[in-house]
Amino acid sequence: MRLLFTVLIIFLIPCILIGCSGSPGLNEGGVLSKEQVLKLNPNADIFEFDGKVYKTGIDWIEEEKLIKDKQIGEILEGMANKLPVSAKIFSLKERRDILIVEYNGKEKRYLLQVGE
Repeated sequence: MRLLFTVLIIFLIPCILIGCSGSPGLNEGGVLSKEQVLKLNPNADIFEFDGKVYKTGIDWIEEEKLIKDKQIGEILEGMANKLPVSAKIFSLKERRDILIVEYNGKEKRYLLQVGE
């Protein structure tokens, strides 16, 4: 009985590890590409700035007290999938992994997308 249990464990552990490795960004330890972010969530509101992808709709960043610093850019054609061209991008005083985008009197917070 003990031998059967040991054999099952030896075969199950690799199966579990292989099954977990199919997640985009897993063990990549860096920023995710647009393709990886959209694979995880095809309806994600994203934009790319300085080669990094940022995504909105993350609850905890909406609750943070953040102070907008200076404008660092604006959305150009092809940079975003849901933002209008010429929306303004701002950095923050507190964090470097969150950017604020303003357009039409609205303000959205975007978090840098990184792999695990």
